[in-house]
Amino acid sequence: IDLLPQSDWTDQDLLTKDEARERLVEEISRARARLDEITTGTGDPAEIALLERRLHAMESIHNEYNDYLDGK
Repeated sequence: IDLLPQSDWTDQDLLTKDEARERLVEEISRARARLDEITTGTGDPAEIALLERRLHAMESIHNEYNDYLDGK
C-alpha cells in the first residue's frame, strides 16, 4: 500500500467546515423568517426568546467559520 506523504485530514476538515457554514446560512435564513413570522403576530415571548438565542448562536458559529476559512 502506498501511503500519502502527508495526512489529507486537513482538506477533509476544511470541506466539512465549509459545508457546515453553508448549512448554517440556510438554517439562519429559516430562523429569521420564523422569528419575523412570530414577532409580527402575537407570538409567545418564550418562543421568541428561545429563537433569538438560537439565531444568535448560529450567527456566532457562522462568523467563526468565516474567520477560520478566511485565515483570521
